[in-house]
Amino acid sequence: MWAVLEQVAVATPTIFLYVVGLFVAMILLSLVISLRRADAAERPEIIRALADLMAFWKKR
Repeated sequence: MWAVLEQVAVATPTIFLYVVGLFVAMILLSLVISLRRADAAERPEIIRALADLMAFWKKR
């Protein structure tokens, strides 16, 4: 058990980078999916909502 915990502790920075990368990929993929079939009139609203979301998370 201690050997497993030691290996997890050693790999923590790598795991953290993978989790952050996955989160960024999910945000970008959701942007692509939401803009793909949106009408031209709806696109500014979607981009504004995503910008507000990012500003909300930046404040925390």
